[in-house]
Amino acid sequence: MKNIFDKTNTENSTLHRPGKLYADLVALLMLVLLIISLIPLLHLGLYNHPTGDDYYYGVEAMHTWQNTHNPFLVIIEAAKGVAEQYRIWQGTYSALFLMYLPPNIWGPNAYHLVTPLILTLLVSGIFFLAHELLCRLCHSTGGEWLAVSSVLSLLCIQTVPFAPESYFWYNGSIYYTGYFAVSLIYFGVLCRIIRENRPSMSILACLLAFFLAGGNYVSLLPTMILSFFLVLESFLRHRKKSLLLFPPFFFLCIGFLISALAPGNRVRQDGMWKIPAIKAVLKSLRQGLFFLRGWTGPWLLIALLVLTPVFWNLYSRTKLSFRLPAIVIGFFYGIMCSFTCPTFYTMNSTGPARAAALMYYAYLFFIIFAWFYLLGYLYRRELPFLTKLLSDQLPHWSAALLVLILLGIFLGTPSSFNGIRALKCLQSGDAAAYEAQYRDRLLILSDTNVTDVIFLPYQNQADLLYVGDLSSDPNDPTNKRVAEYFGKHSVIVSAHPGSN
Repeated sequence: MKNIFDKTNTENSTLHRPGKLYADLVALLMLVLLIISLIPLLHLGLYNHPTGDDYYYGVEAMHTWQNTHNPFLVIIEAAKGVAEQYRIWQGTYSALFLMYLPPNIWGPNAYHLVTPLILTLLVSGIFFLAHELLCRLCHSTGGEWLAVSSVLSLLCIQTVPFAPESYFWYNGSIYYTGYFAVSLIYFGVLCRIIRENRPSMSILACLLAFFLAGGNYVSLLPTMILSFFLVLESFLRHRKKSLLLFPPFFFLCIGFLISALAPGNRVRQDGMWKIPAIKAVLKSLRQGLFFLRGWTGPWLLIALLVLTPVFWNLYSRTKLSFRLPAIVIGFFYGIMCSFTCPTFYTMNSTGPARAAALMYYAYLFFIIFAWFYLLGYLYRRELPFLTKLLSDQLPHWSAALLVLILLGIFLGTPSSFNGIRALKCLQSGDAAAYEAQYRDRLLILSDTNVTDVIFLPYQNQADLLYVGDLSSDPNDPTNKRVAEYFGKHSVIVSAHPGSN
């Protein structure tokens, strides 16, 4: 453990021992809390099962796998589906490819991997990007890096209001939270390029860029904006390094054009309520204020207080000047707001819950970054009061840390934490009951003597696991695809089966 916490670059200054001890304490405590908080969510994932579009897109791949057990042919089938959707529905090529390969095509129990996959991607993305920004660019210690990464991961996972569609439903979670996580890895790679100027990293960034460009526009737009400004800044200051940053941005643009020019986009947008682009931008900027007012709560404030001494101790080792807080923070406020632009432009709203989850992550990233930058600005002013409070009084902060967490548990309604919700769902038996109803449905769907299936609605719509059901209309597109998936003539859900 010592090697992890001691990793730092001390070329500019020495470590302040009280500050280091505090950062290590926060890192250890928050990392343990993060691991513990993930256990109920991962356990609940064992009761997870496919629904809706997981069946809709998986029909051909599942049949191919059952008939041939040849993964290469399954991939070809998925590619055919992408080509068809590109023509008739949407151009998000890489996302569609993943949608056509849902875990359930390999067997119903394979769906249990969804929650571990999405959570691993998100945590890995946060820790990797934070490592590149803090350890490599700001010369933080390992403890400072782990403290910030753990706190941010805890906030993203435990307080996001849209967990069912973000961590348990494959189709929605991989398309949004999954791509957001990959974008964090992408920016971490760009940071590595800026620091090390390695061509191999540029190749990896190009692959990630082309992959991201084929995903959702909610995370793609801010990714493109940030990439553009990184290329511009690098060109103005380090022209040679910009040669390695430009290819990933080029692949982002090429992929975006491939996606945006899909014939299917015009078909899909005919049913959407589009508004002018400038109006979408203005609405996004205003929506950001609503996010700041509506999402700022006790746990976020406690997190900022806990991280304040960590940041303060880090500033002595970074060369950042923090000269223009209004401009820099204003710029990143615009980046946060840009997450809502695509949905306002196409739907005149913030979109579905799974898309709003990305906006919530962006909000958390913005708040923590803004606090980091504002504190850095105050640090560079060398204010005696703050120096005494945040440097000389660090031992007292260690005790205050525990008080803050206990106070947060009292005031922060931890029952709304997703880990607590998952634990309650498991302990109440709702998860097991939901799973039993799903298994009963599978028995009927596997019965070759039943051709027209009528299900009662789920009686136990387990928290976090339940994200929706089939309709009562046998001609509904998803119902028809589910029927095709299981080889039935029709499948419906009805509260009054006798009347059908």
